[in-house]
Amino acid sequence: MARGRRTTADRGFATAVRGVPGSSIAEALREGATPTARWLFLGKDGRLSAYCPVPEGIVRWTESAPGSTEWTGPELFRVDGWTGRAFLSQGSDGLVYFAGMRHRDGAPGGREIVLATQFQTGRPLSSWRSVGNPFPDDAYTAERLGEPSVAADASGALHVFVHCFGHGVRARRRDPGGMWGPWTDMGNRWVRTPLAPVATSLGSVQALATFKDGVVHWAREAPGEDFRLLGRPSGHVVELTHTGCETGRGSVTFFWRHPAGAVVAYRRQQGGQGAPGALTSLGGDGGEGPVGVVRHPINGYDCTVLVQRGAHGGPEVAAYPTEGEHYGAWWAPVGEPCVGLPSVQVDGMGRIVLAMIRPDGSLWLSRQSMLDRGLSFEAWRGVG
Repeated sequence: MARGRRTTADRGFATAVRGVPGSSIAEALREGATPTARWLFLGKDGRLSAYCPVPEGIVRWTESAPGSTEWTGPELFRVDGWTGRAFLSQGSDGLVYFAGMRHRDGAPGGREIVLATQFQTGRPLSSWRSVGNPFPDDAYTAERLGEPSVAADASGALHVFVHCFGHGVRARRRDPGGMWGPWTDMGNRWVRTPLAPVATSLGSVQALATFKDGVVHWAREAPGEDFRLLGRPSGHVVELTHTGCETGRGSVTFFWRHPAGAVVAYRRQQGGQGAPGALTSLGGDGGEGPVGVVRHPINGYDCTVLVQRGAHGGPEVAAYPTEGEHYGAWWAPVGEPCVGLPSVQVDGMGRIVLAMIRPDGSLWLSRQSMLDRGLSFEAWRGVG
């Protein structure tokens, strides 16, 4: 039975509600409201924003100035009728995109995919717009649709992906002029987790998903082309632990967990079309969920920094030379227990920042210390 109605936010920008209980934030994270570790973003004005989906909508904290210890929030942007989960992504233009699923009477199977955008740091979110449902004539299948994901490519086009177990993956594209194309079938009917899409600086988009027996990898090499299957690089994966990051111009490294516990890195080789990729273990045994990942220089060296929720329940961090997985990665605990997944970002002052939500629902940050060589962090501070 469908529930809810079309949200009033469709008629304008969303209005924030202040005073969100920390218990609601913590409970939403315990139930997996944020399926990735990507929830801390740097705006075009150099300020950070942190987001957390809750059953009522999206909670946001906002830095008052680049590198500041003063933040506003938490504030709530309501989304009537939605399922309480969201996928977040940022384009090269700095805009933050939100994709979620909403219940609505009259929609196929009572469900429709909705999108919103954060255009300016600290300003209201845009209205939530419906992208529809790829199974408009099959209410049973439409009702079983999975959670969507979204990515904006370098041309300004927006790509939405959604899976339905037994029916494959569907994608829909909005061109830079704002016109939506039809849903297209990417196949792979046994995929049962959201895709992790990564848009590159060269305009291509790669996407990866997991299923019971492995990993599926697609790419759209250039504007105007369709997504094509690149292969199934591994049969050993823990579902819902995949994420990706551009680690070179047009080169994407994906990460997931091996059933034995370690974080695995995978990158398609650049030796020509269809060239096989390489799988490398990066340790991190005992951790859970997808890692947070960011690329940033450390002591003048291009490095990839990973953060995970470790076996002790708190953040653990590792760093290694970008695309040098063969050097290995050493994980170190850096914080007290948290709920949900910790995140990592670079702030407006060029420092690596770790973020986590404590069990009381409060947001805490630790910034890179610039007084020490190597990668070290200052004491954690609560915000909001």
